[in-house]
Parts: sequence; C-alpha cells; structure tokens
Amino acid sequence: MVVNGRFLTQRVTGVQRFAREISRAALSQNIWDKTTTRLAAPGDSEAPPDFGGLPVDITGTHRGHVWEQLDLPAIAGNDALINLCNSGPMFRNRQLIVLHDAAVAALPENFTLAFKAWYQVMIRIYGRNAKTIGTVSRFSADEIIKHFGIPANKIEIIPESGEHILDREADLSINNEFSLENNGYFLAVSSISSHKNFSRIVAAASKLKSTKYKFVVVGGKNDRIFNADTVNLSGAIEIGYVSDAQLRALYENAACFVYPSTYEGFGLPPLEAMSCGCPVIAANAASLPEVCGPGAAYCDPYDADDIARQISRVLGSLQIREELRIAGLARAKHWTWAKAAHRLGEIDI
Repeated sequence: MVVNGRFLTQRVTGVQRFAREISRAALSQNIWDKTTTRLAAPGDSEAPPDFGGLPVDITGTHRGHVWEQLDLPAIAGNDALINLCNSGPMFRNRQLIVLHDAAVAALPENFTLAFKAWYQVMIRIYGRNAKTIGTVSRFSADEIIKHFGIPANKIEIIPESGEHILDREADLSINNEFSLENNGYFLAVSSISSHKNFSRIVAAASKLKSTKYKFVVVGGKNDRIFNADTVNLSGAIEIGYVSDAQLRALYENAACFVYPSTYEGFGLPPLEAMSCGCPVIAANAASLPEVCGPGAAYCDPYDADDIARQISRVLGSLQIREELRIAGLARAKHWTWAKAAHRLGEIDI
C-alpha cells in the first residue's frame, strides 16, 4: 500500500492535520503494516526521515499537482493508493481519495477561478474512476452526492478528532505578547475565508454592550485558494498562524470560542477548543451540529444579532461557561484519531 505524502509539503491547516494525525494513528494502532506500507512524497517535502515510524520515500521528478498526476501513479504501481487531502491521480481505479467537502461547488464565489475550475474537474473524474471516495461527515457525504453526482455506495465516512491539540504543552507567549488576560477574550480560529463568517463575528462583537472582552482571531489567508478580500476583521486582534502549543494556550485561557461557519465539512477547531475545556458557540449549520452534538451552544450564523446574543449569554454567566466546558470535554472524547484510523482500515481499496 502507498500513502500520498504530498501533505508533507503543505502548511498544516485542517486537511493536512487530518492526513498527519490519521496516518500516525493508523501506524501506532498497527492498522497499517510498516513492512508493506510506503509513504511517498515529492522532492520539495520538508519531511522527517520517518513519519510515525514509517520511512518517507522522497521520490519523483515533479512537484505539486504534476507530481501527483504523473509521478505518483508510477510510484504506486499496482499497489492500493490512499490520498487523504482532496486530490490524487485522476486516472486510477485502485485508490481511496478523501474529499473533505464540496465547497468548490456549493460556494464557488469563495474560491479563486483557477482553484475551483481545477478541483471541480478533478472531483468529477474521481467520481468516475476512483474505487472509493472518502469524506469526513454525513453532511459532507450528502453534499458530494448532491453537487457531483457520486453514488452513495461509493462514499465512506471517516471522522476526525481534536485531541491532537493536547500533544504539546501550552505556550503562553502569544497571550503575553498581546496582553491577553485569562478569560479576558473570546476566540475565533480558522483559515480566513468568507464562509468562515468572521465579518459577522466582528458585527456581533460591535453589538456587545460594555463588554470588557477582546475579540481574537487566529488564522491566515491563502489568496491562491480563497477570495478572502471581502472578509472584514476591523476591531479584532489578528494574530495569524500560531504553533500548536500557542494555540492550546489560547484555547485554554479564552472565555469562549466562537465558530459560526456557514459551511464546514467537519470542523476541527470546535473539537480542539472542547478538548482544551474552552466553552464553544457554533453555528447550527452544515456539519457542526453533527460534530459538536450536545457539547456546544448554537447560533444562527446568518444573524449577527443572534451571534451577539449567544456570546453575551455565555460571557455573562460563569455557570453556563462551566456547563459548556464539561459538556465539551465529554463530546471531544467521542471523537478520537484511533477510532478514525480503525474506520479507515475497514475500507476495502
């Protein structure tokens, strides 16, 4: 079996996090046999000599999508191929391709022309050629069926987890740099794109009366993928990308975490926040009720007044925050990378 290791060349956001954590879990749980599994990556990988105990084969003459389409099929030969990050060789049958959502079709206005055109073509070809399409939630599976016409019996659901955030000791350097007091701010974390709804959080924050709480945004823009120039973050403290250790400290010391995303294939940040004992307010939309279950408070992501009401309700009550903290910790334990890896191992490729 060959694992597409192109994710080792990419900045770690939600998709790459899924690939890294489920691969490590599959190896540690002995779901992947280290003697018969190969992880192949292109030459621009900043890869360790081994990944979760598995040697990384830096191979091929191309980079990026070209490596994936030309080099990777030859590297895999007749072996089963696992692709964990939305893309893989288009003209291959014996492979699993994990598509994390159908956002390029559901929300085309949020993506650059080149990105959405390429991915819409690829996904339709995958639907015809790949043996199995994986995705991360029931919501996402339904979206893929709806927008790309891929048969339901070809789709397998492989969930995610937020427990990885606890792998590093909390680093308070960012909290100290921005003078963020314990329980003195509410937090939003994500790649910055219109459907992540940061503009409405800003609007909601402006409606909070006499609040002492700061609004902190963690994440960055990728102009090659997202049309992010419409996102208005005025009034927020923008921190950009942070390390996992810094992010853990931000979660653990926030008064609450706000995630009113209007479209989400799964939603890792709410589970990360729950794992850290941070009270969560999430959108009652897309995959988020499926993932967060009883562990979060919910808001209407299209209504800034309702987002503001939920933030005020949570910030205004120590009892509600404690109830959400306990409920969130319990819900976070429902999702583990070990469970996800075992589900991956059950799929016939």
